[in-house]
Amino acid sequence: MPTLVHLADERDAQKIQNGGIKVGKFRSGIFCMPVLPNFYVTHQWLRELKRGGVKTFVGVYFKIDSSQMVFAGKYNEEHKHISLGQAIKEIMNLDDPLGYELIIDRKIEPDEIEKVRRLPQTIGWRYKPDSKGSRPCGCDYCIRSSIKANKIRERLNPKTGTEDYQTLLNKIRLSQNDEEVENLLYKIQTKKRRDDPSELMFLLDKYNHYVNRVLASTLGYFRHNNTESLLVELLSHPDPDVRDYSAESIMKIKGKDGLSVLLLYSSDPVIKQVIEEHRTED
Repeated sequence: MPTLVHLADERDAQKIQNGGIKVGKFRSGIFCMPVLPNFYVTHQWLRELKRGGVKTFVGVYFKIDSSQMVFAGKYNEEHKHISLGQAIKEIMNLDDPLGYELIIDRKIEPDEIEKVRRLPQTIGWRYKPDSKGSRPCGCDYCIRSSIKANKIRERLNPKTGTEDYQTLLNKIRLSQNDEEVENLLYKIQTKKRRDDPSELMFLLDKYNHYVNRVLASTLGYFRHNNTESLLVELLSHPDPDVRDYSAESIMKIKGKDGLSVLLLYSSDPVIKQVIEEHRTED
């Protein structure tokens, strides 16, 4: 069964785990996205949703059958009523998946929820997916809850595909801002790398805990001999989310063979859950 993620207020996390995800009074259903290989696309809505005033969002990950009917499409277009499996195939074949959403018109039961995970709070677009390069709107509605909106928009909607790994690495080394570092790491994730990721490890525990988690996720995009050993070291990090992201990155680079690595750490409940999730997928 495919895994999906619903973004929720951190303050509601325990209530959701106990009672499931309920359709809101003024909502048409449960808004969510499929968990895709691209972390940014999967969690793209977070930054835009924060404009509503929620301080911290978490990802609520759940599994439902691929035959479940959903409403799928871009937020500003008519949605199709198709199966979840069809919707996932559609989004994976889109040249531009930003702005896509799924709506499930029923409650998600507690036993369908796999886990709740804390997320980097700087991921995603704001205002609209294609805001890059457009003249910002200065009306009160569009800039509400925004601080230095022009600067934020420019940072979160950078030109892609124009900077090589060494250029991005140099920018990371020079940066003194944790949000900028996170976004540079997301740029690295735009494609698989054959460079040595050891050069990124100076970031570990240098900034906030979100940078540590994005770093663990970013390592999964490297196909270098040192990558596995770096991720194995992170399986012992004190932050459970870093261990979670590292375990997922090991599965990303090694496929089913990653289970033999993770089994050595199965006494850790965080890593045990990753193992069980991947066994279920098989």
